[in-house]
Amino acid sequence: MKQQLLTFLGLLLCILGYTQTLTGKLENPLQNMPEMDIVLWPLGMDSAVTIGKLTANGTLEFNFPQKEAFHSTDEDKQIIVNDFKHALRFNCIGQGEPEYPNAMATIISPISLWYKERYVGVLFPVTDEALMHWMEDEAYNNPVEGTFYDMVYVDEATTFKTDCSTTLQFSEETVNASYHYQLNLEAGLNFIAYTIEDIHKMNSKVTSNKPSKVVVKNVKAEDAIKWIAKYF
Repeated sequence: MKQQLLTFLGLLLCILGYTQTLTGKLENPLQNMPEMDIVLWPLGMDSAVTIGKLTANGTLEFNFPQKEAFHSTDEDKQIIVNDFKHALRFNCIGQGEPEYPNAMATIISPISLWYKERYVGVLFPVTDEALMHWMEDEAYNNPVEGTFYDMVYVDEATTFKTDCSTTLQFSEETVNASYHYQLNLEAGLNFIAYTIEDIHKMNSKVTSNKPSKVVVKNVKAEDAIKWIAKYF
């Protein structure tokens, strides 16, 4: 009986381990702000998936749903996934390409605010506000050293730990870039961090500066994330 109980508890912990929780504090809450849902739109704009709430005091409380929340019985509302490498903001496709996992994955963005059946804003998780502007328009705004964050869905538990280097060409200018990955991803929704450690300065008449050294890891509880909202 004791062995059966231990086995049951072990299975329960494994199941609970697939639900990620996270809290944060909004940098720019509205005055007299109501509580709002935090949602994603992996199945279309009429099928929101709730991943948490923004409380009236500006606290962000995330509770990622199980993998099944991202699937639908409606054939016209299916999450669109691709090869794992295409779900990474930075990769070495075609040049010194590492062995990527066989998992299927996708980036899910934006992280949206939803109130009374209305789309009222988006959230930018960054460590520097300048990265928010860069994320909005990478072609014209320059990045800074720091970290930004992404929501990524994978169809199965996946580990990806490797380094790769690549060459990026912009007009007549070449960028030598290196990426370091330390990812342990669960089946379903994951929150990952991209830390820009070095930046290649470009000719401003051609394009913006480009990240040239990036570390990609799982988010840690102690990460100093600034949650900035852009309201509509």
